[in-house]
Amino acid sequence: TFGSQDRNLFLLTDVAYIFFSIACFLAIGTRRHFTPQLTVQVTADIGFIVLLMVASGGVSSGLGLLLLTTLAGAGLISRGQLTLFFAALASIAVLLEHTYEVLAYDAPIALYAQAGLLSAAYFAVAWLAHAPAQHTLASEALAARRKIDLANLEQVNALVIRDMQDGVLVVDGRGVI
Repeated sequence: TFGSQDRNLFLLTDVAYIFFSIACFLAIGTRRHFTPQLTVQVTADIGFIVLLMVASGGVSSGLGLLLLTTLAGAGLISRGQLTLFFAALASIAVLLEHTYEVLAYDAPIALYAQAGLLSAAYFAVAWLAHAPAQHTLASEALAARRKIDLANLEQVNALVIRDMQDGVLVVDGRGVI
């Protein structure tokens, strides 16, 4: 069960995580320093979830799976820039957490395989979140180029109409003026 190894640490971490989440929610409105703010939030998520894992018996608690959604969301929001860094950070944290469990509580060494698979899943999710983020960046670049092309076309049309000696009559396919 959650908090089975250290109930006080689990409850303290839960409360701190809630207050940190509220503070981050209030700070989202500023959006002045997006990348540092995202880095702090994801790093804190990793830290809080690893502390919850320590309090709940380690990798076998299943709490490490919560980081998959954090990494996927960060990958989509950051447009893939820091996603692999976050995956590496989460992997190192989970492997260090299991090392602590082995040294402090004589946890089975065989669970390193589970920690390794979880770390591989972090990188897989980060890489999968990177692909749509790159597509979004390409779409934004195309939209920016189209905006420039449209502005140039508007300027050409304005010059043609301004310098035209005769009038212009526009007729649709049915002959309506």
